[in-house]
Amino acid sequence: GPSPSMVGIAGAAAAREDFRPSLQDGLDECEVPKLAISVFFAFNGVNLADVKLRSDATVRELGSTVAKAALRSRKAAFPAAPRLMLLGEDLSHSKTLAEAGIVDGTELLADMYPTVVTASMDAVARIWNAESGECEKLLEGHKGALQSASFSPDAKLVATASDDKTAKLWSSVSGECWGTLRGHRDSVNSCSFNPDGKWVVTASNDALGKVWSSKTGRCLSTLEGHEQPVFNAVFTPDGGTVVTNSQEGTAKLWEPKTGVLLRTVHDTPVNMYPASFAPDGTTYVIAPGDKTAQVCNMESGRCQLVLRGHADTVVAVSYAPAGCALIYPSASSPRNPGRSRSPSPDNSVCYLGTSWSRESRAASSSPPVSPCAPGSPSATSAAAFMQSQAA
Repeated sequence: GPSPSMVGIAGAAAAREDFRPSLQDGLDECEVPKLAISVFFAFNGVNLADVKLRSDATVRELGSTVAKAALRSRKAAFPAAPRLMLLGEDLSHSKTLAEAGIVDGTELLADMYPTVVTASMDAVARIWNAESGECEKLLEGHKGALQSASFSPDAKLVATASDDKTAKLWSSVSGECWGTLRGHRDSVNSCSFNPDGKWVVTASNDALGKVWSSKTGRCLSTLEGHEQPVFNAVFTPDGGTVVTNSQEGTAKLWEPKTGVLLRTVHDTPVNMYPASFAPDGTTYVIAPGDKTAQVCNMESGRCQLVLRGHADTVVAVSYAPAGCALIYPSASSPRNPGRSRSPSPDNSVCYLGTSWSRESRAASSSPPVSPCAPGSPSATSAAAFMQSQAA
């Protein structure tokens, strides 16, 4: 028979033969070109990211890369993979960069898809692309049924409230849990942000409301005065007051920083499954009381998209703010000519409505009108919707 040394040589030769195809595959893989791509925010012209990706990467991979880079540089928040546009045309997420016509040096515009977060009794929150109906992220970690979910004003965070006696804050971009708010002694029914996103208010079956720092998770004040479970707690639009609704049929107004009770209002209705309106005013989303959420047309009231995927009843729905820029370019930005706007106090600017093309940005000296502004089509249609529901 062959000597051991010959067996060893033959084995090594065979190993080299087996290795050659893998080495060739690696060389072929290295030959796939990488494309330099610049992506700009359609709302304000900010350069979100300059990236290099292989030409066989998908548009969705590019979108995810841009979303993470934009959040990391504190330029914008995209809860769902952004809409990417080349020469005014939307790019399909399923196509490769080569198939989408992207070449080295291509410049793209990024825009936010309408995005919804839902909370379900299955203990999971989901973030959805409300245009395609695709579930983008699962927010998993609670140990009890969820009661609410809402976005922060800049769309960077999602707050969820649960029967497990906690609320949680999540990154809307990565889906990671950023912190847990502990301190209630019973189910937490709602959790919402103040206008600048720095504070969160919760309402609980323990008859308390609590105000928290969204940065540290520390409880800043406790709102004590209700005698029965508190179903809902929200900040007023100016952020200076918290309004709570209780099972006892009263609403109370509080100073959020100190927890001082300002006054009590009696005989207030409680809405179990409130609707949420799209920033552009064309649709609203509702929880009909089953395992789905429904995106409905504002004018006709007809359901145009059903969001399916939860394993139990959906109890809360909320649209993300549109076009949330975390920083704003200077008026002299070459991609933002003729602009002179002061940033908000927290250095974030949220433009609501139709996004700008580069051509329209160059021709205009003011941002799109907020659909929430008095007299805007969205405000008018929303008011009409609420009146019809009351009737």
